[in-house]
Amino acid sequence: MANSSVTAALETFEARHGVAVVAARDVGSRALNLADADSDYDVTVLFAQHPLEYATLDGYETSLDDAVGDVECHGWNVRRFAELVVDSNPTAFEFLHSPLRYREFEPLKRLEDDVGDSFAPIALYHHYRSLARRQYRKYLQGRLLEDGDLAYLVLDERDDEYLVRPAGDGDDRDDHDPLTVPAGEYEEGATDRTVKRHLYVARAVLYAMYVRETHAFPTLDFPRFLEEHGERFDPEFVERTRDLVERKRRGEGDAVVGRLFDPGEVRLSAIDPAEHAGRSVDRARVDDFVREALRAFFDGHHEN
Repeated sequence: MANSSVTAALETFEARHGVAVVAARDVGSRALNLADADSDYDVTVLFAQHPLEYATLDGYETSLDDAVGDVECHGWNVRRFAELVVDSNPTAFEFLHSPLRYREFEPLKRLEDDVGDSFAPIALYHHYRSLARRQYRKYLQGRLLEDGDLAYLVLDERDDEYLVRPAGDGDDRDDHDPLTVPAGEYEEGATDRTVKRHLYVARAVLYAMYVRETHAFPTLDFPRFLEEHGERFDPEFVERTRDLVERKRRGEGDAVVGRLFDPGEVRLSAIDPAEHAGRSVDRARVDDFVREALRAFFDGHHEN
């Protein structure tokens, strides 16, 4: 059920772009149950254009973005969404599984029931693995610069020295022994070791491990996920993550907390495609959804 600000944003989105929003679901902190009092709304919408636009050279829009007040809207054309679902795009499946729905569309519910668990596990695993790696390296892991260029990734920070690995080795490789360099010899790269950045990394690590083990889609309500599946993982890692969840929900997302996770805790290996590729989405079933969405636009029967 949408509140008044989301309802107004969806109506504005339709009016500005001349489309019909057939469905809208949250994909941000509210869907993850990590929102605080100041959290905005991150809404993904599926929109349909008049069927004639799909036959033109320039009328078809794959995606549209807009903002109205505290509501950020990212829109996928129903046809583009169909392509993403067939490709097991993790972001599309997060939308499909979002527990927070602002505008529903019965054909989308049926599609969710039919293909919601048909993703290729390896696609989801590598998405969360890559997210954890990028977020950790960019925001949490110490970096040492030489003449402004990245020279070393910091593995451990000590009083008078750093334990490092040359940046060219990448943060997933162990074929070179770590080095020690004196503190103060290199410029320190900026970090953003806040509660929310740590939480991005922790969630991605745990989701990746869960998908690898189960081939199931993780519950997007993250506190609930920890409650139901936390025992699968290292207890200390989970306890630190639970503390981050509580601080984020108290409005402390921007609080600086130092580095809570070591590189080894977030480094996840590649997996065997033969074992983890597995399922695929039924293209014909997704085509049926697109036809229903366009028919609803043409007939003026999309649900509000």
